[in-house]
Amino acid sequence: MNHYARVFAASCRPRLLAPRNCATPRRSLLTLAIETSCDDTSVAVLEAFDGSNGRTGATLYFHKKVTSNNTEYHGVHPLASLYSHQENLAKLVDEAILSLPPKNKDARSKSVWSKRLPDFVSVTRGPGMRSNLFTGLDTAKGLAAAWQVDLVGVHHMQAHALTPRLVSALQDAKTPHSDSGSPLRKVDVNPEFPFLSVLASGGHTLLIHSSSLTEHRVLASTADIAVGECLDKVARIVLPSDVLTSAKTTMYGPLLEKFAFPHASDLEPREKPRIETPGSAQFLLEDNTAAEYQAMYATRYAYVVPKNQEEALRQNKTKWGWAFNQPLVRAGGGLKSRSFELSFSGLLSAAERAFEFERDLVTGRLNKCSRTPDDVSLEERKDMAREAMRAAFEHVADRVVLALQQTAFENGPASNVPTVVMSGGVAANAFLRYILASTLVAHGFPHARVVFPPVSLCTDNAAMIAWAGIEMYAAGYSDPREIRALRKWPLDELLSPCQNG
Repeated sequence: MNHYARVFAASCRPRLLAPRNCATPRRSLLTLAIETSCDDTSVAVLEAFDGSNGRTGATLYFHKKVTSNNTEYHGVHPLASLYSHQENLAKLVDEAILSLPPKNKDARSKSVWSKRLPDFVSVTRGPGMRSNLFTGLDTAKGLAAAWQVDLVGVHHMQAHALTPRLVSALQDAKTPHSDSGSPLRKVDVNPEFPFLSVLASGGHTLLIHSSSLTEHRVLASTADIAVGECLDKVARIVLPSDVLTSAKTTMYGPLLEKFAFPHASDLEPREKPRIETPGSAQFLLEDNTAAEYQAMYATRYAYVVPKNQEEALRQNKTKWGWAFNQPLVRAGGGLKSRSFELSFSGLLSAAERAFEFERDLVTGRLNKCSRTPDDVSLEERKDMAREAMRAAFEHVADRVVLALQQTAFENGPASNVPTVVMSGGVAANAFLRYILASTLVAHGFPHARVVFPPVSLCTDNAAMIAWAGIEMYAAGYSDPREIRALRKWPLDELLSPCQNG
């Protein structure tokens, strides 16, 4: 029995909160999904098929996102984001409803009344900004009540972790019929459980072990700021003012990458990575081994994984006198490089000090003399951008290696080849991909699978909320109308969240 047959059969099991009528077998599940956890207002319409009618995979009928304009605040402003949700959500829902599939295959009418009703409504319940979450959740409740369908409150982090499975389902739906006219090829969505998942974004940095749809164990999380926030703030420090003022977004991480490596994208890799092109409607899933990624990006970056800490300290020292070392390698409590802790505030402070103060080129120590932004050359700024990303990405990659080593120790050398899913906005950074791949190869994991969703699905979006909702609903879960938004929602409390979160 393939994956789709299994999950649709599972939809007839008793669900967590109330029984569901399963007298009529479902050939598909159709959902309208809403995402408003932060500054992105997004709505999607997604349908997944069980294969019984010759269709497998999933079809995304509608997907649109509006990001609030936070440029004057140089970061996400809660009220600006809330106003943007209030202004744009209803309009996106209007468009989404018109994009619902027709009741009859041959129907030509574009009227709302000719459309199929969703089987349920999916919505981000948390974690996130509470007021923003409530905007989406209350809208979803209203739709579910008006249509008299079920409601599924989705965990934002779970949705990010499941995004590659969405993309594989979308790709499966495009599999052509054979010449013999047989049904579409039935394949499982990938990756299969268990797998490791790294969520690296402006608001979160998590290393998760996902053993099943509802079992996600957080192995590591940041004790202070997220990696994306760290790089955004480094960008505000080192990017020239004309670059910042011309930016159309407050997501400065991509600008930092382009500033540090202006010609990297022009170089021809040994093998062309299957990266989604801007504006493309086709979703491509990058799914390669660490060794394959390393070969793909080898022509772009002059980075070598240090053999030990002493070599790392030598490599990190720049001609300017400053050095950005990997966070938590050494701390007051002793060596921390073998712990699962993550921290990025110290790296940000190091960047601030390097930019603000002069250094003795011989000793590398700070002088008391401060300098102005005009005193920092363009070349030094580019080195700061590159070195800050390098230190942050080494920190993430080393924790992934620790997790893989722990998994291999617990399960034995005969365990399956591990899979690492990278998601979140920072996952779109090509330098991160190269450092992660090189680190895995250097530590004995050249055959580890590393999976990246397409760039357009790395950041917050409603398509991933729709897919997580479909997987949860098919497994028998839905929520009552009285659920509330959760500002905090630990992944290990996925099925039993605290209402005061």
